[in-house]
Amino acid sequence: MKKNDSIQTCGKKIDYEIIYSKRRTRAAIVVRPDMKVEFRAPQSLDPETIRKMVNEKAGWIFKKLELFEANRLSDQKKHYFEGEIYLYLGKECTLKIIVLDDIKKPQTSFNNSELTVAIPAEVPEDFVSILVKKAVWNFYSKCAEEEVERILIGYSKKLGIVPPVFKVKYQKRRWGSCSSDNVLRINFQLIMAPPEQLEYVIVHELCHVKEKNHSAGFWELVGELMPGYEVHRKSLKKEGWRYVL
Repeated sequence: MKKNDSIQTCGKKIDYEIIYSKRRTRAAIVVRPDMKVEFRAPQSLDPETIRKMVNEKAGWIFKKLELFEANRLSDQKKHYFEGEIYLYLGKECTLKIIVLDDIKKPQTSFNNSELTVAIPAEVPEDFVSILVKKAVWNFYSKCAEEEVERILIGYSKKLGIVPPVFKVKYQKRRWGSCSSDNVLRINFQLIMAPPEQLEYVIVHELCHVKEKNHSAGFWELVGELMPGYEVHRKSLKKEGWRYVL
């Protein structure tokens, strides 16, 4: 059950939506990136008590709203708050944070258009975003590793070579690289890109196993392995700024 309410405090108005749940035992206030304030409440909590609790957290609510307002035009830096929009293989998904009493460490899962991070109940509120960030990074790294391995095996077979050693890691200024001893490094944040862009980067670095420079022969090899790669190369250059966690 949902209900809208508001309070006036510090010369400002806070509009919020009360979301009642039979399963919830503790109240929680959520400030969403779209500037909406939600009060998640057990069914037994009355509106007057909720107003008092919102008033007590007014300073914190205003700070969160100001933060989202300041970053409204930028899609780059994530804050790891409920309701934030993330990319996974080119598709948008909403971050959902749930609290569970029976877990000791965060658990992350992806289902349809929702990225869910479950955190232990005893985690202090100030540490929630830190813990969620770590959980999301670990989850994306694991997913990226699986995708890179799958794609790399297929293209290595086409190229007629044994799949080279690869590492999936964070790289601030590179999507990928190939060392002199043929170790491929792929930026895990590419798991946010459409599959074709991730595929292009893997093919690009794989071709460096045979061609260490960007000669005409190199680009010819890339084209043989992935016809039409130019489209995905241009798309990555245009949209890559979005793939930041």
